[in-house]
Amino acid sequence: MIERFAPELRRRLDIQSTRYGNCSCGHAWMTFDGEVIANFCTRANYIAGGYEGGSASRNLMYRSQFADFGELSRQDAYRACWDFVHELSIEQAMQDDDPLIQSLAMADGRIGTRRLEQIDGSKLHRLAAHILDIRRQTRGVKTRNAA
Repeated sequence: MIERFAPELRRRLDIQSTRYGNCSCGHAWMTFDGEVIANFCTRANYIAGGYEGGSASRNLMYRSQFADFGELSRQDAYRACWDFVHELSIEQAMQDDDPLIQSLAMADGRIGTRRLEQIDGSKLHRLAAHILDIRRQTRGVKTRNAA
């Protein structure tokens, strides 16, 4: 999948996953330059959904700046990666409601400079908008509305 990332993001943007023991619990996470920008934790997703009577505020380990606690699980990340690679065109991925699919689309090398200029980041999930900003910065691209 990383082969699809724009050249300026390869070796800088990464998606990883782990599981704990024999259960399907675990988490996936996205990093940029080694810093976690999004965590997709199965247990956090379970707790945030109201299960276990848990409090979403009690588990700071899985918080990230660009995705809410429990917003997505590890399985959601797997599904999004599969769909992005095997099921969706770049146009479909750009318009998808899934935050990770949107984010993968913003990282995709098939989006060129002109298209980067035209994308309205305010209509994207925070994580996808962040990756769009990174792409624009690394390419020196300004938005059409920028002065």
